[in-house]
Amino acid sequence: MAQTENDIWVSPAAILSKFDVDADGTLDYMEFRALCVHLFGTDEVKEHEWRVREIFELFDLNGNGTLNEQDLRRYYEWIRATVYPVNVLLVVDVQNDFIDGTLALRKSGYGQDGAKVIEPINRLLKNGRWNKIIYSQDWHPKDHISFFDNLAMRELHPESKITKKMAKLFDTVDFLQPHVTQKLWPKHCVMNTWGAELHKDLLIVPSSKQVYKGQHCDKETYSVFGEKDADGTSELIKIFLDFGCTHLYVCGLTYDVCVKETCLDGLRYGYRLAVVDDCCRGIKPDDITIAKNLITENGGLLASSDHVLSLVNEGKQSLIMAHHAARSM
Repeated sequence: MAQTENDIWVSPAAILSKFDVDADGTLDYMEFRALCVHLFGTDEVKEHEWRVREIFELFDLNGNGTLNEQDLRRYYEWIRATVYPVNVLLVVDVQNDFIDGTLALRKSGYGQDGAKVIEPINRLLKNGRWNKIIYSQDWHPKDHISFFDNLAMRELHPESKITKKMAKLFDTVDFLQPHVTQKLWPKHCVMNTWGAELHKDLLIVPSSKQVYKGQHCDKETYSVFGEKDADGTSELIKIFLDFGCTHLYVCGLTYDVCVKETCLDGLRYGYRLAVVDDCCRGIKPDDITIAKNLITENGGLLASSDHVLSLVNEGKQSLIMAHHAARSM
């Protein structure tokens, strides 16, 4: 009986039998490269040959230039996650206050408009074959430490370069208790107010999950991973573990603050991660450029929504994302 496509990936032994051209019981680099061409396509491998080489060297623990069945067994989950991805779309903070309210991007004077993310994100939501969709929301108490209006409520550290008398919106101060450095924002996304609601034009998928962040009055939380349960575990990580998330696609507001920090945390946790470039807007163009560079330098993929849809709908795979996963194992 002929071997089917799915049969190739059922076990390390099956993978070895498919790609071990010289039948010596191991994969040398060229045989492993052929496996990667099968997984990622010829163009991806040609463009990122150095990544293929590094993955091979990571998997070749004894440095003998070959991968045996034991090596493939050790990294089988990397191959399996590539072939059978669990794709999650994380929509970050597409809330009224960042679009029309107290922190509306269009009021920042840098030519950004938060409303511009809604149409392309809705397209992703409607057309992508997602295993799970998650929306995050800034969800602050009225006495939150980040609000400029609340500056009088807490003492500043004696070494704070900015004093209460000097402080103005968007300055950064050092508080005494808790001892944190904090940027001062306008009051925004106060829980259970209009400003904290997701924008009315954003499509909300019925089977989705919502994660709230910044709920502690003395703690700022930019990353969606930063909101912790009582046991100190990230709420988002718990959701991911429930259904085995392997690939994370991030979009929303704002590119240079919460999207950036969420992406960097996701990469630290080892997820294969892409930021959907045309589905994000930020505050300052220069800071957005810095955010993009940080995400790519740390192993993330910078992708258009069209590219993302081809990945999640057509069974295509990103070698950049897989390379990061291999490095994180």
